[in-house]
Amino acid sequence: MAGFLQGRVGVVTGAAQGIGAACARVYAQAGAQVVVADIDAEQGEATAAAIRAEGGVARFIACDVARSADCTALVAGAVAAFGRLDILHANAGIELCRSVWDTTDEDWDRILAINLSGSFWCARAAMRVMRDTGTGGVVTFTASPHAFLTSREIAAYAATKGGQVALMRALALEGAPFGIRVNAVLPGATETPMLRREAEASGDPAALMRVFAAAQPMSRLVQPEEVAKVAAFLASDSASGVTGSCVAADGGLQ
Repeated sequence: MAGFLQGRVGVVTGAAQGIGAACARVYAQAGAQVVVADIDAEQGEATAAAIRAEGGVARFIACDVARSADCTALVAGAVAAFGRLDILHANAGIELCRSVWDTTDEDWDRILAINLSGSFWCARAAMRVMRDTGTGGVVTFTASPHAFLTSREIAAYAATKGGQVALMRALALEGAPFGIRVNAVLPGATETPMLRREAEASGDPAALMRVFAAAQPMSRLVQPEEVAKVAAFLASDSASGVTGSCVAADGGLQ
């Protein structure tokens, strides 16, 4: 299916590493021109350079999705660089493994700003371009199974992911008349730097990683590239009838 995104332009937030970097690479391998967006300039530039080294087209744009103005500038920068925008993947996010008793106002405000407000601001800017140019397009959120089935000590994160799913469904309704499809991909425990950092904070990283893997029916961690291939499908014409949907890549967790 090489080339199934040929001629399209995609923006991926949180694309310096992990799932975002994998999505940016897979989109580029499918022929898309990709904007790698992240707050981490050094690693973001490295991701874009790696895509170019593989023969793809990519450039890095610094973006803090917790700032509305940055999200607007990101979309404008992508259009200025490549002349159009077809795919917006709002992937940037953070996790907060903390009980409700220990979650501070600052914790709550930060995770909402990055995970939920950032998704809204990026989607709003992208959908305005897609509507005004009349070309339609695709918006994808990286949500989580925690939107539906969660656990202790992760309330704030679960709230943002549930909010993303509700936002996705509402935007799908608003975008449909303009040919804009909006969906969410739901990764399970995925082998990313974020998951490894969580494990390292536990005191026994190897044991916790085994727990994460065993919790999924496939008895292993999901790989970032596996999530990216689902996202690429959602961005493609093969998913032309799919909008307002959550697609899990969670090893059978749900």
